Amino acid sequence: MPRKVVPIGPNTNKLIDDARVDLAREVLSVREGENEPDFGLPTTVVNLEDVEAVHSLRIQIIEKLSVFSDDERGPAERRAGRILTLADGKGVTSLETIVVQQLSADARADFEDQPDSVCRSIWAFLKAKETFEDAESFHFARRFRDIGKLYDSFEVDLDHTVALDASLIDEDALAAKIKEELDLRENVTCTVKAIDLPSTSTHPASVMLIVRHGGPLSSVYDHKQDGRRGTIYYRPPNEVTLIYTPSLRQIEICADSPVARQKVSDSFAEVTLGHNISDKPLTWKRYNLSRFRESFDLPKPKIDGYAFAHARVLEAEVRLGIWRRKLGLKVTIDDDIQKVADKWLGSRNVFRRGELFSRIGIAVVYSRVGDDRKRTLNITISGTKSCNLQSNTDPDERSLGFSLLKEWGILTAFRQIPDDDLRALFEQLAKLHDSGEDDVGGRYLKDLGLEPERLIEGGLLERKDRQDVILLDDDDLDGEGTILPANEEGMVRVVGPFGEDAGKMPADDTDRFAVNKVWLNETLLRLLKPMLDKRSPTPINEDLSLLGAMKIDGADAPVYFARKLHDLKTARRLDTILRGRQSGGVGIVLAASPELPEHLGPNVVVPLLSYLVADGSDCVIAREGVEIAWRTNHTLARGGDMPRVVRSGTQAGTLYIPGGEPLFLAGNDQLTIFERLVAAHVKGVPDLYVGDLMNGFAAKSPQPAFRSEMWKDIVGVYIGKGAKRGFWRLITTASPIEEVIEAETAVEEPV
Repeated sequence: MPRKVVPIGPNTNKLIDDARVDLAREVLSVREGENEPDFGLPTTVVNLEDVEAVHSLRIQIIEKLSVFSDDERGPAERRAGRILTLADGKGVTSLETIVVQQLSADARADFEDQPDSVCRSIWAFLKAKETFEDAESFHFARRFRDIGKLYDSFEVDLDHTVALDASLIDEDALAAKIKEELDLRENVTCTVKAIDLPSTSTHPASVMLIVRHGGPLSSVYDHKQDGRRGTIYYRPPNEVTLIYTPSLRQIEICADSPVARQKVSDSFAEVTLGHNISDKPLTWKRYNLSRFRESFDLPKPKIDGYAFAHARVLEAEVRLGIWRRKLGLKVTIDDDIQKVADKWLGSRNVFRRGELFSRIGIAVVYSRVGDDRKRTLNITISGTKSCNLQSNTDPDERSLGFSLLKEWGILTAFRQIPDDDLRALFEQLAKLHDSGEDDVGGRYLKDLGLEPERLIEGGLLERKDRQDVILLDDDDLDGEGTILPANEEGMVRVVGPFGEDAGKMPADDTDRFAVNKVWLNETLLRLLKPMLDKRSPTPINEDLSLLGAMKIDGADAPVYFARKLHDLKTARRLDTILRGRQSGGVGIVLAASPELPEHLGPNVVVPLLSYLVADGSDCVIAREGVEIAWRTNHTLARGGDMPRVVRSGTQAGTLYIPGGEPLFLAGNDQLTIFERLVAAHVKGVPDLYVGDLMNGFAAKSPQPAFRSEMWKDIVGVYIGKGAKRGFWRLITTASPIEEVIEAETAVEEPV
């Protein structure tokens, strides 16, 4: 008789169904924190050969779990998902690979004695937790490789291949170097574990390193059973996974932070490979295939020491709308691929209109000066990051191939932008960061005064394809304009919505670029560090970061970096966040937006572009100017000496209450309501009739002017009902708001 399916979570259900029942019960009884409930699972010992007894125990386990809520079962559901991941497909081989390398012969025998892959995964989770976690890291690293979404791939310019396996890596020395480079505190442990990765049908033999260290101290709220709120402090784990393939001289690395990716790669190359980073920095390469939208012709290059017969494109693959849909064309070296495409696919074929080339194959026929032997070099580029040249064992051919790709404008190599240049570009980079855009156009970058090619080399931008459509705002033309090729080099034609001639424009104005927002944010944070007395760079969300603290008048003032404050929704959201982070006292919010509120929560907002230093010093911001701005405005950040509403534009402003936190207001309705409440309070008649309060508004109550979340925050704190029904008043003695004691108030040194 089939059992009734109880909604306890798909992974938990599958684990109970598929695993041996005693192992399923044991792993579901695991508690990894005091906040996790004890499910009280049955402890009955059953004969595993008794089908009815086993079935009955499974039903009992499900019934016990079903009385708990989804969030109470959440940790167990996630653990079940992790176990099942290593019990299916490539997860099985990932687990077996690490088990063979790390466990003793006896432990491996116990592992292999388990009846199936699910039970073996459970056994590893229960009996060899560290090995299980290493297998997870390996498995996800393999997935990144297989789907081509590794965060970064660096190339090491070694004179010869270095034979390397896990046993040759000094893990302690490498961990010490990484700790130094990441500027981790003394009490933060950094560990490195090296694992050999055997060769597969798609990947040569490699070595994987798992680097683990604690992140910046943080905290979360804990709701106690008695209704009180507590704070749990913790140090989140950070992990970097590095894969080095000796035959390719290639480092592949996964980590959240681009700075960590680069520094860990540098440390590995220096300590393990003995590579001189100063003389030969690690490079990443990006391939730009957009030139093939115009033509498949490749001009004959001029490179000293070589004579070239011709270079031809033999293979092209273009994506059709979505990545999974593609069209490929291959020809012989005697064919002209463009003519073949035009003949068989039409003169307006997809290769002339392709938005995204994903693969290009090139054959170069050449000879070396002084050698009459004719040679052929085949180059295949796949996407923006992959090229077969890196696996070419001949260093001369490898070097020649990369030189050719540079000559044709296909290859861009990473080149770290010096700090002096970054400081000189700080204003433009801050404006780019403040825009919050994922993609930007060439014209926008030109207006900012930024050179796309230099930012691409420095990792701050990645090239995308050109725009096919632009918005026309000419007096005579309005609507969408279509971009078409022009007969003038470096220009494109613009055609109006009804075929009108809208003139020409520079082709590079229509280029599109993806902003590497994480790298850009970390670059700006690094440039702002010199103005701080204490440094603890901690991202709070994508629009707000804690930098550390400045000591002003003997006290530490928290310093934040925010963006998009010109957007009312963003400013309101950040105001709510910062009003919950008040225990550090009146702080500073640095921002580059053209329109800024004066305060966010109990913090003074400082327009950082007004305090730029122009003398080329290490500090890009004049610290004295920021201190003056804080001293001038910190009284208002504490609420001022009397209630007031200060507008910072027609649709934004701040309410100040003596002794209370400033409240950011967005929209004329909110501003007007509080202006009327303040005016009534100042007149000595604090209760204001709702008809007078809402005069001119369609609503009959102030509540609709505020989002539901905001209303819950402010009612009873800033606004409340009057003594009589139908009246409202400004609350000037704010009800106590429990302080939010978070890790940022300690303002640590870097971790």
